[in-house]
Amino acid sequence: MDLKSIGLTGIGNARQLGGYTGADSRRIKKDVLLRTGKLADAKEGDLDRLKNVYHLTEVVDFRTTFEREAAPDPEIEGVCSYHFGILDESAKENQGMAAAAAGGAFPLEKVMGFITGGAMENMYVDIALSPVSQKGYSNFFEVLLNHGEGAILWHCTAGKDRAGFGSVLILSALGVDRETILEDYILTNQYYRENIEQLEQFIRSKGLPEEAVKAAKSMAGAEQAYLEKALDTIDKNYGSMDAYLENQLGLSVDNKQKLRDKYLEK
Repeated sequence: MDLKSIGLTGIGNARQLGGYTGADSRRIKKDVLLRTGKLADAKEGDLDRLKNVYHLTEVVDFRTTFEREAAPDPEIEGVCSYHFGILDESAKENQGMAAAAAGGAFPLEKVMGFITGGAMENMYVDIALSPVSQKGYSNFFEVLLNHGEGAILWHCTAGKDRAGFGSVLILSALGVDRETILEDYILTNQYYRENIEQLEQFIRSKGLPEEAVKAAKSMAGAEQAYLEKALDTIDKNYGSMDAYLENQLGLSVDNKQKLRDKYLEK
């Protein structure tokens, strides 16, 4: 599968969903649905490209308050911004998720305690089941349904977990098959190949066990089995992804069709 890069240099994991085949063999429109990492390090050329090539009009930020304050999004003229938290910031266990997502802002011991404790393996399951996450993604779908012209971009910090799960939900709603959804998810490992290799070397240099190396790699990249576990949990707990979208996220059958008519080619 070709990379779907949108050609940004200061923004990580920056790509689009355009071109995937959805319901009724209709392809997702190109240059409209953009997913990225944080925008804080965007170069001037990145912002110019988002405005003048993709005609960006809306940005959805899934990060915690801590992450947003530590690395605020730049203001982009003519672009409307939303913040929909996906992690419950009042829950202690989610502090580790934010720590991992924020990278070097926390001591290595705290981040490693999070990733070696099995939390990474269950993070997508926790996100799928969380009422806070469900509310955040429900709000996201409202923005998608009401979106007008130009591109819409959503992001978290690395653009792989909260933004990644949001992408899974959109692709599912648009009728993309599960195999393709999983392939899109693990594209993160190609975008962050150098980061993953550097982190692996660093963890090994600390003499930590092999399970710590694996956990660290899953933090820096994407682990397909973790997403599959969440998708299986959704099927088991809610009956199907369609039922989850309708009953947990409030995406009615009519609105799902509206979403498809808006983002799939005719």
